[in-house]
Formats: sequence, C-alpha cells, structure tokens
Amino acid sequence: MIKLSDLFENVAYKVDYKQVGDSVNYAFVENKKEHLLYIYFQGSNSITDWVRNFLFTSDCYGLFKAHKGFLTAYKEARNIVLDKVYEKDENGDYKWLKIIIVGYSHGSALTQLALQDIWYHRQDIKDCILGYAFESPRALKVKKKYRFMWDNMFVIRNNQDLVAHCPPKLFGYTDLGKLIQIHGDTSLVKNKMPKCIKSHYPQCVLQGLRKYEKS
Repeated sequence: MIKLSDLFENVAYKVDYKQVGDSVNYAFVENKKEHLLYIYFQGSNSITDWVRNFLFTSDCYGLFKAHKGFLTAYKEARNIVLDKVYEKDENGDYKWLKIIIVGYSHGSALTQLALQDIWYHRQDIKDCILGYAFESPRALKVKKKYRFMWDNMFVIRNNQDLVAHCPPKLFGYTDLGKLIQIHGDTSLVKNKMPKCIKSHYPQCVLQGLRKYEKS
C-alpha cells in the first residue's frame, strides 16, 4: 500500500533530481522487480519556476488548453519522460507495467500534464498509471467529457493552501482528479504570514499527511 507521507518525503526531500531545459527538475526511481517506475517532479526552486507559475495565459495542449508556464516547463522534459516510459527489455517487452507520477507545488502541475500524456501513449497499462499531486495549482482547462483521463490522479491539499486555488477558476482552469484534504499544523511554520501560505510549506504538509494516515 502506498503511503502518501512516503511519497511526499521523496518528492520534497529525498530523491536526487536531474535538470533539463530552463530549470525543470525530474527524477526516475525504478523498482525493476515489480516493473514499477516512479516519476518525480520537484517543486519551485528557481526564479524561472516562479515566473512560469504566474503565466496564467493558456496555450493549446491537444484537446485541452494548458497554463502557458507549466506547459512550457513540461515540454522541456517531455521527450525524456516518454523515452523512459517506452523503455523495453532485452526481449522487446516494455519494462514498466505500472507508473506512478508524483509532484509537489510547481511539480504537481507538471504531474497533471504528464499523467494525461503517459495515459495516452501507454494505453496498454492505462489503469496502472497513477498520479499524486501535492499542493497543486490548477494547470489545465478541460471539458467535463474528457476529465475521466485524470480519474487515477489524487490531489492532496493542505488546509486552504493559496497555491492550490491558483489560477482562479474564473480564468477557466479546472480542478482535476480526486481530492484528499489534509490539515497540517500551520504553527510549525514560524514566519509571520497568513495560514493559507503557511499551509504550502513542506513541514506543514508532511505533518498533515502523517495525521491523515493515523486517522
């Protein structure tokens, strides 16, 4: 059984990321015994990331429209991600029969884009492609009839995290996936700032996840 707190510790603290393009950080973790591939996308860690976070205008992305900043970032990593997803063994069989995509903050917006992309390209395992988006901003504009493509994505939101409510719905952006609401203790963040901002901090998220798992 997947523990959300373990996934979050990995994406926020533990995995070793590689960089591609203009500050897009990703990591692959392989479980060859179970033919399982983890794909991680790091949260905002550069000025470029923060600039892209606020590019609220949208560009076409297949049948959908996507947040311009997040789409630009994902495209920089896309070929690397799909090449990994398509990897085959010495017998010509696909290496990965289950894929779990995990992102935090900026990285969870990339998770939304990657999930649909991989789902489309690996229809043979579409029910075994899962996404976990921690404190995710909205990244896509999707009509109701297409939202089933994100049925295997779980969006984890701490309290009323401001980031998770951006861009505003009035811009046409869609909440996708299944929401898991947690309640971390914002007093863990000592800085003087509103609770809606403190809720985004990793120590507060991790504490909320552990409390959720114990309940």
